[in-house]
Amino acid sequence: MQSDWRSVVQEGAGMSCGQTEDDTLVFFDLETTGLDIFHCDIIQVSAISGDKIFNVYTYPRQQISAGASAVTGFTVANQTLFRHSVPIETKTHEEALTDFLAFLGTLHRPVLAGHNIKGFDWPIMARLLCELHLINKFNKVLSGFLDTLTLARDLLRNSGVKNFKQETLVKAILKKSYNAHNAMEDVKSLQELFYALNPTPAQMARHYISHGEMTHHINYGLQTKK
Repeated sequence: MQSDWRSVVQEGAGMSCGQTEDDTLVFFDLETTGLDIFHCDIIQVSAISGDKIFNVYTYPRQQISAGASAVTGFTVANQTLFRHSVPIETKTHEEALTDFLAFLGTLHRPVLAGHNIKGFDWPIMARLLCELHLINKFNKVLSGFLDTLTLARDLLRNSGVKNFKQETLVKAILKKSYNAHNAMEDVKSLQELFYALNPTPAQMARHYISHGEMTHHINYGLQTKK
């Protein structure tokens, strides 16, 4: 399966060579069954761009780890997904990601922005997209990626901030707390945090990730895992 992942993702490499002023930022986050990017499953996909919102839940195909359940509140019982004991309507992974593709298709040159998107969210998403034979469709729609974790480290490197977790940054910069580890609340807060940080185009460009760069990163992770 890993060789399939590499070969299919590679087909999208090099489709975008750089960020432009016409790109649309889409703040994106996942909730998953665990932290192992090579095996965990997706439970929630959320995105926001201005006032346009996407949110969907999927029924996990594997057990939710105790740690993930404790943090997110997700549990499964009687073939139903619950969050803090409240039942949630779910879709299949194919339905959910097809809907997400349609959402992205309504935006002009979408760039997916996420906090540690390079190290966590997109490698997981790419693996599932390859499994469902949807990766090429996503590569054609997406303009590229922006990692707000490395961007924040860059912008705040002389500020005295030591912890760059999103929840910590929201408290430090926006002076508030929010319902972290709910992907929908995460993306809303991330969008607000981003505009409070107010990066310049040049600063953003340093943390823009092309399809080719993302593919190289994923492939390197697969090779070092062997």
